[in-house]
Amino acid sequence: MPRPVNWSLYPRKVRVWHFIVLPTLTMGMAILLARFLDPFLPEDLAPLYHDLYHALRSIVISLVMASVITWLAIAYRRQYEARLRARNEALESTREFLTRIIEGSGEAIVTLDAGQRITSWNRAADEIYGWKAVEMLGQDIDRLLPSGRDAQLEKCRVEEQIRSGRMLRDYQTTHVYKDGTPITVSMTRSPFHDADGGYEGSTAIVRDVTALVEMERRLREQDRLAAVGRLAAQVAHEIKNPLAGIRGACEVMYSRLEEQRGQEIAQEIVRQIDRLNRTVEDLLLFARPATMTPASTDLHDLIDRVVGLFQEDRRASNVEVVREYAGDLPRIDVDPEQMNQVFFNVLLNAAQAMDYEGTVTIGTRLEVGRVTVTVRDSGPGLPGDATETIFEPFYTTRAQGTGLGLAIVKKIVQAHHGEVEAATGPHGGAELRIRLPL
Repeated sequence: MPRPVNWSLYPRKVRVWHFIVLPTLTMGMAILLARFLDPFLPEDLAPLYHDLYHALRSIVISLVMASVITWLAIAYRRQYEARLRARNEALESTREFLTRIIEGSGEAIVTLDAGQRITSWNRAADEIYGWKAVEMLGQDIDRLLPSGRDAQLEKCRVEEQIRSGRMLRDYQTTHVYKDGTPITVSMTRSPFHDADGGYEGSTAIVRDVTALVEMERRLREQDRLAAVGRLAAQVAHEIKNPLAGIRGACEVMYSRLEEQRGQEIAQEIVRQIDRLNRTVEDLLLFARPATMTPASTDLHDLIDRVVGLFQEDRRASNVEVVREYAGDLPRIDVDPEQMNQVFFNVLLNAAQAMDYEGTVTIGTRLEVGRVTVTVRDSGPGLPGDATETIFEPFYTTRAQGTGLGLAIVKKIVQAHHGEVEAATGPHGGAELRIRLPL
């Protein structure tokens, strides 16, 4: 049971009621004793006795009044302390409740003081930024910002708006993870003030939207590519038939020309028409949905046929193809026609990277649940930023070319639930790795 009074103010085993009840009882007993002794007192002591009696009675009345007042004061204090204790318990309960809400929030909740130093940091902030609360409390907000003048200017602009009393809602900006990796965050930041209305700091609610922004970018890219694909398909259909007519007319001209120079011009026209036809075919292949007809296929036989077809091109006469096949490779279910397109495009891309002079090495190996085909060339290799963009449609480093060859490769491999990646080989040159599930 809670104590109504701080008993440390009094000696041990002594209570407040001892000071009220005991003197009152003592004085009351003295009055009763005086009444009892009244008949036995001599007459010369009667006046003194009556004076003493009235004095004792006044003291008793005063003590009774003091007792009542003291009892009321103690009762009031007991009620006050009970209310104060209940209020403190309610505040503590509210504080614990708010702490649980903040710690259980899926979004980072960070508070800053007027000097932009971090004063609170919840568990979600640990996950978003990689820093723990003990590492961040008291630190400047600069630790979360990328280096550079632009970040500092943005920080000043945001702080100026917050100090003016404005709330920034869903403000998107770039912060950095603990290891320095940039992350995109959406932040709602609002000021808070002291009792006198002075600026005391701000609260920031932060969400990591890096994956969402990347997804939106990819969706926009897919929409753009879909539109380009539809346009390419329409244009390709419009071009294909006239090209066939032009090629037929050039062959007729070639057969009737007797002058060697005229025949060479006609042959060059036919070659250029064939190149345009291949471009049109690439556009159609990229634009149309990939429909597969899987069949049990010996991957080594398929690659050998593609290499044979590739070596029929007179430009490939100075390209040496080296095979490094695994001996235990099982048959896999793929669409043979589409995989022919994949490996032919890869070989052609490697040969063009070497200007049709060098060595292309094709290796296979069996891994857990998949087959990996590696194609390495002896060319100059890939630029540092080309490992991903090399598979984007219409990306090319050559003056001639549509940049669709490797984009088609990626599309077909992904349709087979596989993966393709590019890198610079261990001894220079470019290396493409195609992984297909068994």
